[in-house]
Amino acid sequence: MKFFRNKMYNLISTLIVLTIFIISGTIFLMFLGFGLYGLSRILIYFKLGYFGYNKSFYDNIFYYGSYIVLGYFTLFAVEHLMDYFRKRLPQNPYFQGVTYHLIGYSVTTILFYFIIHVHYTYIDIKFWVIMVIIGFLYICKEIFYPDSTNLNNKK
Repeated sequence: MKFFRNKMYNLISTLIVLTIFIISGTIFLMFLGFGLYGLSRILIYFKLGYFGYNKSFYDNIFYYGSYIVLGYFTLFAVEHLMDYFRKRLPQNPYFQGVTYHLIGYSVTTILFYFIIHVHYTYIDIKFWVIMVIIGFLYICKEIFYPDSTNLNNKK
């Protein structure tokens, strides 16, 4: 009977953790969706962007969602490569201070625009608007996570 009690305890605790994960992920995606919807409305209102893809609900989610996910992947990849180079070349002046952040921001913006944005024909946002948006996100990252470290590394 003790075996079933431990198994039931593990099952219940796993379900609780899974429920919390699903609820928090859903809330995050809703806020992300509302924020991006608001951002797209602002860009359309000021004629800074055009979003012409309008098929079914799921097609729209896939099209615009893949744009966001690929953009995040680009940002993530550049950030990790820059951290890798910074650790390998600690004395290099390009990987210290403001120059490091300017290189990271510039490379991220240029890669996003020429690798991802160019291929999405129904999304038309001017390059300088993308620069401002990515710059704002980069500044927010530096404000809220100034010296972020990988918490999974055990020393």
